[in-house]
Amino acid sequence: MVSSPQFHVKLNTDASVAVGKEVGGGILLDHYGELIFAFYKEFGDVDVLAAESFSLMHGLLLSQERDCNHLLVEVDSKVLVHMVCSGALAKWPLCNVLRWIRGLSQELAASVVYVYRGANATADKLAALQLNENVFYNSPYQLPF
Repeated sequence: MVSSPQFHVKLNTDASVAVGKEVGGGILLDHYGELIFAFYKEFGDVDVLAAESFSLMHGLLLSQERDCNHLLVEVDSKVLVHMVCSGALAKWPLCNVLRWIRGLSQELAASVVYVYRGANATADKLAALQLNENVFYNSPYQLPF
């Protein structure tokens, strides 16, 4: 990861939607590229945009719990980034999730940006694990890849 004086840490999140199983994954790295945490979380029966939103919100909540701020947040959903950054409204329940994301982003001094899927590879791998439980990783040696 290229260090930026404006951002202390980088959060990448992604989602995966398979038959009846919508999940998300994410990874938070410090400015040296060292793992702070990673996660895999199941969300239930939701659409792709909701899964992407829930994954982003979960990553922000985990960052908040660890007092990590000045975040560069990268997601590979142009639609989600547009909705978060533009203040656009969405149908319920997504509107509530967007409010949480915007509030957390402001509190954490986070900037949410779009990246191509290839630049989001680790979060994509986490979201594609298809585990049967939520998992939290705090060491790179725990990661299954």
